[in-house]
Amino acid sequence: MAKPIKLRDFLKRVKDLDPTIEVFVNRGKGSHLMLCKDTHGGKVSFPVPTSSGEVAGPYQKAVIRRFGLPENAFKKKR
Repeated sequence: MAKPIKLRDFLKRVKDLDPTIEVFVNRGKGSHLMLCKDTHGGKVSFPVPTSSGEVAGPYQKAVIRRFGLPENAFKKKR
């Protein structure tokens, strides 16, 4: 399982990998933010919890799957 990473680093990596993904802070419910992307088939979105300041491994994997990012998108680079 992937290790949790800081929210700031998570958002920076997402934007670096796919600049078309938008981050909406006031659109999610409670302490969540929304990641959204327009595609040819419609809009893809995913809520990410922000209360702890970190993004857990299962959420990282779900974002990779939902937005089609590379499998090693959130692994630490040495």
